Amino acid sequence: MSSSVTVTIYTSLQCGDCTRFDTMLNESLVPKFRNRVRFVHREFPLAKHAWARAASVCALRFDEIACGLASGWRTFILARIKQTTTETLADRVREYAAEVGVDAAQALGAVDDPALNATVDAHLAEGRARGVEKTPTVFVNNTAFIEVFTLEEITAGIDRALAETKPVAIVTGASRGIGRAIAVELAKSHRVIATYRGRKDLAEKLAAETGAAIFQCEIASREDRAALIDFTRKEFGRLDLLINNAGMAQRERNDVLVASEESFDELVNTNLKGPHFLTQAAARWMVEQGGGRIAFITSVSAYAASVNRAEYCMAKAGLSMSVAVYAQRLARQNVQVFEIRPGVIRTDMIAAVEKLYEERITNGLLPQPRLGESEDVAKAVRAIADGLLDYSTGQVLNVDGGFHMRGL
Repeated sequence: MSSSVTVTIYTSLQCGDCTRFDTMLNESLVPKFRNRVRFVHREFPLAKHAWARAASVCALRFDEIACGLASGWRTFILARIKQTTTETLADRVREYAAEVGVDAAQALGAVDDPALNATVDAHLAEGRARGVEKTPTVFVNNTAFIEVFTLEEITAGIDRALAETKPVAIVTGASRGIGRAIAVELAKSHRVIATYRGRKDLAEKLAAETGAAIFQCEIASREDRAALIDFTRKEFGRLDLLINNAGMAQRERNDVLVASEESFDELVNTNLKGPHFLTQAAARWMVEQGGGRIAFITSVSAYAASVNRAEYCMAKAGLSMSVAVYAQRLARQNVQVFEIRPGVIRTDMIAAVEKLYEERITNGLLPQPRLGESEDVAKAVRAIADGLLDYSTGQVLNVDGGFHMRGL
């Protein structure tokens, strides 16, 4: 099984605490973590009993005969530890072989097998190099649990290790609306850094709900963008997914003939320049890592002109081209880039005109006659995050109720 968390177990077939741990392992840890964690057993016979080394060699042979027999052998021999000596070990092997229906002679032949003896020697050397002196000693990746520990302690250690190996995602503009829905969805599978501009209260609520880290960032600011990347490097050490969601609507809807340069500059800096250059920094890092995924949340306004929102439409159109440029540039570096184009989504950005949109939808604006929800966009992000579209870099995902379609 492929896993980034390995539980390495050093036990001796002569140790009462190993009996306790073996029960914990088979009854609790393996059933709970079997599909997420790699369990590796190491024979570590202590010098307490002269027969322990031979018993460890036999355990390796039992595992060769059939997967799982070694675990049963450990339980069997530890339950009979007081009756086992160097002279009676062969009897124990025969008894266990008969119980599980295998050839006792094959198991007993392990004692003189050079390869199996070399494996036990290698396990001993490996354990000593890691500082193992007592059994059971269990390493969860590089964190050691030594001799006496509870199920709760080792379970918490494995959970921590699993959390640390989750992929890392930045979601910009995540304190509310579409960004919040995306952060909530990604927190199920990723460690999330959620940025906010002014609503710290909403960001803190998101953090409490999902465990996301929050970071204040004005996306139009070069310094803030650099600080965000620096924070992610220091706190998480990697970046697997960037969701460029942060953006703003113009403060006033004005006809293109009277709209101000100040409004144009603000919209372009926030909705285009900011995500474009944040992506530049993130993409350089992903190339260093050997891969990653990037998604831009644009809008149907990238192609649907609104004469009283010209600056917004132009910024989104430019962002759409940014997607194409990065997708083309990064394809050979195993960094996939996508555009998600939401349509009319129920957020506070459209609150003032929500009723107008509902009327237009009723009158046939959309083939699917409803407003979109933030969760609809989050589902598209989920497909990207899970790698379901990794052979579709540069793809535009329309989350718009069919608005993009043309019909007669």
